[in-house]
Amino acid sequence: MAALFASASASAGPITWAREKLGLKPEPPKAGVVTAQPGAITLLLDQPTRLPVDATAPEAELPRGRSYFRRVELSKPVDEALIRVRVIAQDSAATKSRTVFKPLLYLLDDEGNVRETVAVDPLSIDIRPFQTTELVGCVKVRQLSRFLVATTEKDVGKAYESGARSSVKASSKGGFYYSTDPVKVKLPYAATGEIVLTVSTPSAKLCEPATAEAAKDGEKKPDGKPASAG
Repeated sequence: MAALFASASASAGPITWAREKLGLKPEPPKAGVVTAQPGAITLLLDQPTRLPVDATAPEAELPRGRSYFRRVELSKPVDEALIRVRVIAQDSAATKSRTVFKPLLYLLDDEGNVRETVAVDPLSIDIRPFQTTELVGCVKVRQLSRFLVATTEKDVGKAYESGARSSVKASSKGGFYYSTDPVKVKLPYAATGEIVLTVSTPSAKLCEPATAEAAKDGEKKPDGKPASAG
């Protein structure tokens, strides 16, 4: 029993244990990335959420072509929002290289129809030693309550190509000093992948304007109504 108490105290950490002994309230949870469960997602504002889009995700014929997708709904609608996306490079046995998912956002209206198609563009590369390579982007949208995260058929098989990056010299948090040579990166686009998504209300932080397009003729069903994403 004493060993169990000691183990629990150690896992809680000395500061947490001391606060509990003094009758103080526990500290609020630290901000960090959470992983979304399968199925539709209810997203909290300012909460970075890891979003796998893989073969277990639903697949449908969407306005820009067939794609795996994830459905996201905000905990409360916002008049204006910033959507920040970090695309995590994945190892691919098929291509024997790292691949990335090129995100496309379908903004939905109250009836579940596609209201706007938003490409996360431009994407910039974040490549540093000791960290997973990522593509990062941000778009600003209006009247956001629910949307789909998908990709486009025509981009699968193409690739993201970075410009030649200058050499880097810096120290890491662990105290290591590193340097890199100039590098140019090519990452094939895949039908599946993983992203970290953060939705927030606009503040002093800005991002590149969204490449937004209202639903066009090609994004309508045969009866002339906008395509429904369910």
